Amino acid sequence: MRIVLKIGHALFKGHSIDLEKIRGTADAILRLHNAGHRLIVVVGGGEPSRSYIKAARSLGADHATCDQVGIMVTRINALLLSIAFGEASSRNIISSFEELEKQLDTARDKILVAGGFTPAQSTDAVAALIAERLKTDLLIKTTDVDGIYNADPKKNPDAKLLKEVSVRRLRKILGQESTPGEYKLLDQVCLSILERSRIPVVIVNGSDPENIIRAASGEKVGTRINYSE
Repeated sequence: MRIVLKIGHALFKGHSIDLEKIRGTADAILRLHNAGHRLIVVVGGGEPSRSYIKAARSLGADHATCDQVGIMVTRINALLLSIAFGEASSRNIISSFEELEKQLDTARDKILVAGGFTPAQSTDAVAALIAERLKTDLLIKTTDVDGIYNADPKKNPDAKLLKEVSVRRLRKILGQESTPGEYKLLDQVCLSILERSRIPVVIVNGSDPENIIRAASGEKVGTRINYSE
């Protein structure tokens, strides 16, 4: 299969670099690569990105500059994960669709790794656009919870995990978000891309890298998005 994997908050969660988490995640991805899957990994900024953006804003940076700071952090994170792949990665972090097209031709046997592309565009949206462009078989997004809940599980102990969720319901859940940095799932731009191309998506807890293997193998894990409504 051709799989786009969005690595999110679970891997770059704290202010220090967790090498064991990076190695564990890299190992799971390498196992999929060695099994013959074609992998494109998009890496987010996590908490380090938010820390740098907050600092830049405090120093007087405008929104566009803050976006650029965040993008640079995603690319550093992407490079770290790329290093963990060893010779299986091209080590050239993708930062645009033009670079993606080049690496698809020149690094066919490698794991391709991308960070952010442009300001005002999340790495979730980047992953969705790549999945759409390449007509991928599956998009796996990792987060630091077990999937999509009907409420923020970190604040509401009664929140229920949704094994499957329609786009309509997911839009309502996303619409409940009002404070930046709280229970981020998928932004509206990303969701629109997924909806128009009906991309198969599974959202899993990346704290256990085995969930990536389970999702790619078709096991029931995390939350699947459906387009039936």
